[in-house]
Amino acid sequence: MSMEGRPNPGAPAEEKGGCPRLSPWAVLIPALIFKACITCGCLVILHKQSREAHRTLPETFPEWHCAQGMPGSKELVWTCCPMGWKAFQTSCYYFSSDVMSWDDSEKNCTAMGSHLVVINTKAEQDFLLKWVKEMLADLPVKMYYIGLTAQEVEGQWCWVDQTPYNKNEAFWKPGEPSDPILEPCTALQVNSKKQARENWNDLACFTDLYRICESAPTCI
Repeated sequence: MSMEGRPNPGAPAEEKGGCPRLSPWAVLIPALIFKACITCGCLVILHKQSREAHRTLPETFPEWHCAQGMPGSKELVWTCCPMGWKAFQTSCYYFSSDVMSWDDSEKNCTAMGSHLVVINTKAEQDFLLKWVKEMLADLPVKMYYIGLTAQEVEGQWCWVDQTPYNKNEAFWKPGEPSDPILEPCTALQVNSKKQARENWNDLACFTDLYRICESAPTCI
């Protein structure tokens, strides 16, 4: 009898349709590896975003106070200020309990990732005035440095963050500034018995006063 056309008993049987069947592990293992890579990538991105979010203010602050939402924004984000700082609109504010010269005050604010406060609006001025009055206690007058100084040559007033000086949004006391050359630094002079919004006073920068620092809040 001819051997042609008879199957070889030692040869493996052919799969129907001519295609070999894949093991389930051949599909499952690459899928698990791919998923693990995606997960690791996401964790790296989230960690980087977290580090970036806290760049504005140092992470050395032990506690943070957070509130949901940013004024004027429809995004559901959390804005955070360090404990002990006051939040208003898009900034965090620190009111010191010790006194320093203007230069040392600015260095102290910078070391905390902020700068001496820059006042842009009546609303911001009123907010600062309110908090200073609450901290006056038994003191009739209290003075806080702000980030406004006069240039030595021209006597032109400048903010520490390069915000243009707007005389229409300046809140000088009557008769001030009196001497931008000899008194080139500025402070809030708050009287517990008066509600006057106009309370800026120019003075010599070596005077030891309290200070107000300002920084953008952390968003998470």
